[in-house]
Amino acid sequence: MYDKSDIEIMIESMSLSGVLSILSQVCYEKAENLRTNWQDLETARNWEKVGRAVGKIKIKTDL
Repeated sequence: MYDKSDIEIMIESMSLSGVLSILSQVCYEKAENLRTNWQDLETARNWEKVGRAVGKIKIKTDL
């Protein structure tokens, strides 16, 4: 199981912006998988919303 220290190590090694970028990408990939393989459009839209929100946070951390 992962814990807080794993996330801290990732942030220290690649930056908060980098971690958020990866997280946003994972959300979009999850949405695409749900849409393509499970035809679950509602849950896919929710994952895309999360991906956009994380992307906005990422942009703010770049400033």
